[in-house]
Amino acid sequence: MSKRVAYELRGKIAYLKMNRPEKRNAIDDIAVEELTRYFNDANSNEDVRAIVFEGEGSAFSAGADLDYLMRLSKNSSSANFEDSCALKKFLIDVYSSSKLVCSMVRGPALAGAFGLVLACDMVFASEKARFGFTEVKIGFVPAVVVNLALRKLREADVRRLVLTGQIVGADEALRIGVISEVVEDSAIELRVDEILSGFVAGTSRKAISLTKEILSEVKDMTLEQAMRYSAMMNVAARSTEDFQKGVNSFLNKTQVEWD
Repeated sequence: MSKRVAYELRGKIAYLKMNRPEKRNAIDDIAVEELTRYFNDANSNEDVRAIVFEGEGSAFSAGADLDYLMRLSKNSSSANFEDSCALKKFLIDVYSSSKLVCSMVRGPALAGAFGLVLACDMVFASEKARFGFTEVKIGFVPAVVVNLALRKLREADVRRLVLTGQIVGADEALRIGVISEVVEDSAIELRVDEILSGFVAGTSRKAISLTKEILSEVKDMTLEQAMRYSAMMNVAARSTEDFQKGVNSFLNKTQVEWD
């Protein structure tokens, strides 16, 4: 059986490529297991600073494999719950990673794959990218991924997307906040490499980890709780070696070299 996901480490950047172009990189339980395993490998690798998801061929991913969904329809409730929890855990791991996580999207990113895109910190899309929660069109529901959509987008836009199954293009996805940047299809790989190379060279590993922790934690706090928590995180940041290195480099007008 061919692998669903290809893993490549280029310097300090890990690339996870969904690798079923003949199925438009449709996702099944095997793909979720491989994505989880490779993501965990990259996430636990201290040398990795950024992780990128992409798709082989003309699609990022068309969403769930229909043969796989047909199999699930005949499973027991407990088996279906276990399967849903595997996807849930993977998406939470991506969303809560201490590293920078990105998607590079060409062609469609639909249903669960759209959820994966929304779990990422930054999304780069070519003008050929398409996004949509198409579950309602086959009698299904975007139950797990809607939680990410509500965290990342306006509720009005989420309701429009999940209730109509509408597929939107790159320009509309940029307008509503799905993606960070629209790039010409032929130049997207160079653009992502440029952005991430600058990120690796120009940012502190520890500062990124602490900043992502703040972003995750303060969302559900009151303003007073969030401000107190953030003040404590300032204290934690000021005690790190990276902070000392950064301040000394600034004062001495030297170029800091981040690991």
